[in-house]
Amino acid sequence: MRKFFIYLSLCFAVSSCVEDRDISNGDDSFVSNPDAELIHYWSFNNTSTPNTLASTTFTKVTGAKIDYLGSYYDDVSEGSSINLRENEESGSALRLRNPSGDFIISIPSTGYKDVVFNFVTTRTSNGPAQQTVSYSTDGTTFTTAGLTNYEYGVTTDFLRHQIDLSGIPEADDNAHLKIKISFSGNITGDAGNSRFDNITLDGIPTGAAQPSKLEFLHYWNFNDASSITSLIAPNLGNGSLSYAGSYYDDTEGTDKNTLDNDPAGTALRVRNPSGDFIMNIPTTGHTDIKVKYAAMRTGSGSSTQSVWYSTDGTNFINSGMIFNITTDFTVFEIDLSTVSGVNNNPDFKLKIAFDTASATASSGNNRIDNLTVEGYTL
Repeated sequence: MRKFFIYLSLCFAVSSCVEDRDISNGDDSFVSNPDAELIHYWSFNNTSTPNTLASTTFTKVTGAKIDYLGSYYDDVSEGSSINLRENEESGSALRLRNPSGDFIISIPSTGYKDVVFNFVTTRTSNGPAQQTVSYSTDGTTFTTAGLTNYEYGVTTDFLRHQIDLSGIPEADDNAHLKIKISFSGNITGDAGNSRFDNITLDGIPTGAAQPSKLEFLHYWNFNDASSITSLIAPNLGNGSLSYAGSYYDDTEGTDKNTLDNDPAGTALRVRNPSGDFIMNIPTTGHTDIKVKYAAMRTGSGSSTQSVWYSTDGTNFINSGMIFNITTDFTVFEIDLSTVSGVNNNPDFKLKIAFDTASATASSGNNRIDNLTVEGYTL
């Protein structure tokens, strides 16, 4: 990961100044506070889907996310070893394609103060040549107030930048805190890109009640194929699964989205003619629910999976999410964090509906593996 480093020297309690400095690869001279904790981290190493690529690798506060207002983003295999955290490897980096637009990182600091933002960046030879950093404490209006060197040229080598917000009191304990990186120079063409890696936010706990903990509620790896019952028995949690189609059995699985370093093992194969696949996944004691699973199909299996949900365990509502299923395993994410009635619900269920052609087909199947449900404790 090409390290681009705006360093705003840590002024902490003794000073309200906010400065910056570039730190190149191998330079460890930037200031850190031993009392600070990691709050958010993006390694960009999960490249299964655009959603997983953009998801946090580690977070302590709900609401962290990234948004790119340019052409589109994807991954690039050559990442950086600068600012690695949580035992991650250099892996891949985030590639923001031209024509460029603002890159906005939501980094809520709820429960923390004296926060410091780090990121690593580079560009291709015809990628945007300059970046401008600003921040928002209300989630809408961005400013450079308190920042000294917030505009800098971008090289074709990874550099790390550090934005020290410890001298900005409004950044403390703030659920609406955001960073915006704007681009200039080489931004309109179809070729060229900017690259980012190992984005982090660190801060000191305020001593107030800390945000809830992210944990897994339910997990199925479908690796116990000794019987039909054991195949769909949960590895974690008290959930249950049912299939209203022809029948289900096991087949070769994948290691995508596994927990606890589980082997690829076997997957669940739901046979045509298809019927609804129901997940009974109580969310009791949890909020901001996300469901992830790996899926694929055979040539005549359903080419789509649409997502429905129920908050009363009986009546299902169309979420509007439709996944395109290919003949290779892909990880899909169902983000229910903003859906009313999902949180802390003992009756919550999800339904996967398959396309109409598969409902009458005599052959073909869909395959599902490594189903996880995660959320924050209340």
